[in-house]
Amino acid sequence: MTDHFDTIVIGAGVMGSAAAYHLAKDGRRPLLIERFEIGHTLGSSHGESRIFRFAYNNPDYARLAMQCLPHWRALEADSGERLLEIIGGLDLTHDPAHYPDVEAVADALSQVGARFEQLDAAQIATRYPQWRLGDAAQAVFSPDSGFLRATRCVQVLVAQAAKYGATVREREPVTEIIPGQPVEVITAAGRYRANHLIITGGAWINELIRFVGVQLPVQIEQEQVTYFTPLRNAESFRRDRFPIFIHWRSPITGYGFPIIDTPGVKVGFHHEGHFIDPDIPRQPRDEATQRVWAYVREHLPDAAGAPFEPTACLYTTTPDQNFVIDFAPDFDNVVICSSCSGHGFKFGAGIGRALADLVEHGATEMNIGHVRMRTFARQFAD
Repeated sequence: MTDHFDTIVIGAGVMGSAAAYHLAKDGRRPLLIERFEIGHTLGSSHGESRIFRFAYNNPDYARLAMQCLPHWRALEADSGERLLEIIGGLDLTHDPAHYPDVEAVADALSQVGARFEQLDAAQIATRYPQWRLGDAAQAVFSPDSGFLRATRCVQVLVAQAAKYGATVREREPVTEIIPGQPVEVITAAGRYRANHLIITGGAWINELIRFVGVQLPVQIEQEQVTYFTPLRNAESFRRDRFPIFIHWRSPITGYGFPIIDTPGVKVGFHHEGHFIDPDIPRQPRDEATQRVWAYVREHLPDAAGAPFEPTACLYTTTPDQNFVIDFAPDFDNVVICSSCSGHGFKFGAGIGRALADLVEHGATEMNIGHVRMRTFARQFAD
């Protein structure tokens, strides 16, 4: 028996769950299919916290983040649950080679009319004595940064989508997509048809979009964050005293969070370059923990107690580290959304709106013009 829906959404990470939520709230009849369980830890949309920020070195992403904020707040109002905490954020460096990166953040924030402060080394040391960066440090403080409760965001999006009438199928890997009008999706447990299809496959994107004649040159990276028990002055790492941060540095950018619910400071590196097959079982890597611990000892020594709860996640990264959100080249009822390159979660509620707009209206007011399909997408014949 084949069930028919308005739209099928494949992938219940933050993007797919948000698309299903918006579609259902709009009165459509979506089907959301997830290969694992809702809120699983095998992809890119789980964890205690993910950074929210306007503070980008690209004004297009800054504008998109600003558009996404009211969608997160609307979801909170709709669900009655607090998901986004605004506590401020720092983009900082102690390396003159990275001054242009921090200056670009300030320039982008200025272009989009967002609030920010530029801080010199003395101001950083006075305001944030937790840091050890030296006299060459400089920073941009954005008061609109904060964190999203990642796993809970996904769970709430799915629950709200179901409340408005979405059908949710978990533990159903997709085995085949037959494009056309309608499009047909075959899983390990059923056959489904729909007028439209949204594919938000994360690390498994190429397995899915091959059925519509496209492949993306993405790399799948296993990234890792680790919590650290403060050695002293633990109160200085509370969310009201220690903002989220992005530390521009060579050879690799660091980022982190204050103490939220888990009793430790959460720190990781961005794009470590550990490439994997997402279908092979994986565990956190001790060498990654040790590298981050050395970083914390150097720059946040009061936080450099014992590491605990190392947690792996996946980046699905394009050559230019930008997203891909667009119609499949040969099918105007199939939308592809993936390859968020390790910085997508904050946009989830707004990108879900954009995906719903694309299948409902063919266009969106969300600022996604810079992430449409690009020439590196490879089309092939069956």
